[in-house]
Amino acid sequence: LKQSAITSSLLLTLTLLYGSIVPSGVGPSRSLCVEDSCSVEDFHSIVSSSLQIPREGFYLSSLGGTRCFSSGLIGENIQDGSSVQVKLRVRGGIDFQHREGSKIGSGGHLSESQAALERKERLRKIALETIDITKDPYIMRNHLGTYECKLCLTLHSNEGNYLAHTQGKRHQSNLARRAAMEARNAPSKPITSTGETTVKHTIRIGRPGYKVTKSRDMLTRQRSLTFEVDYPQTEEGVQPRHRFMSAYEQKVEAPDKNYQYVLFACDPYETIAFKIPNVPVDKSEGRFFTNWDAKNRKFILQLYFLEKEQQAEMGQKSSAPPPPRPVLRYN
Repeated sequence: LKQSAITSSLLLTLTLLYGSIVPSGVGPSRSLCVEDSCSVEDFHSIVSSSLQIPREGFYLSSLGGTRCFSSGLIGENIQDGSSVQVKLRVRGGIDFQHREGSKIGSGGHLSESQAALERKERLRKIALETIDITKDPYIMRNHLGTYECKLCLTLHSNEGNYLAHTQGKRHQSNLARRAAMEARNAPSKPITSTGETTVKHTIRIGRPGYKVTKSRDMLTRQRSLTFEVDYPQTEEGVQPRHRFMSAYEQKVEAPDKNYQYVLFACDPYETIAFKIPNVPVDKSEGRFFTNWDAKNRKFILQLYFLEKEQQAEMGQKSSAPPPPRPVLRYN
């Protein structure tokens, strides 16, 4: 009897000689002598006891692989010196676990249809965890009870099938195409700075000292105001600032259209304002003067108001028609 392995089963070759024992085959072998009058059932029992294998755990076949020994005597089925195979029965069907390329304990390879079903189920579970189907703008339930994808124009039998479709390549590529189209057609927005500006909180020490001088120009008869503001405790490198403010910007008193305000600010002093007539200020050369004396910490501002005659002249100059265009002549 010679024992060899085919897949997960044992291949046993049994050499029968009537009256003598002759080795046969390559490798370790075991020969068995039986009588010519031995029946097939008795021969199965002899093989079972010799190999310590239950009777229902194997079957006999010829060397070519076809089953033999259906009934009758041994002498009627085989000849002297013939070889037979003893094949073990594998319980549980085909052994998928030890196939080539499979992981031990994984149950073997899946077929194409099983792999497709497994992939769809996995994608459906992922979609259920990440997507709220009630907020999906592309799902639509029709009158037949099925679901349609308005983006891809596909039909789905249930929600799970639709969710698996949303994780597929077609739906994802259509989403990317739609986002690119919307970004291309969207109006351009100005780029704004996202950086936060830090506000410096300074402790105010009170109002600065000031001096206001009223005067009139002897030649042009223009009214003039000179402001002198002292900032003795200002920090090094800090320069006072000023600006004009309308009466409707302030909230201290009732607004009056006949007046405006000029403001002076410098840390760590409070901001002060002076109420002046709401008359246009002459910004021509030599008529508006500012100076910061860093040594004496004094800020000076001098301004002139435009008189009514000057305002009328400026209005006429601004309303005058443009000069005629020159006539071009070609010789």
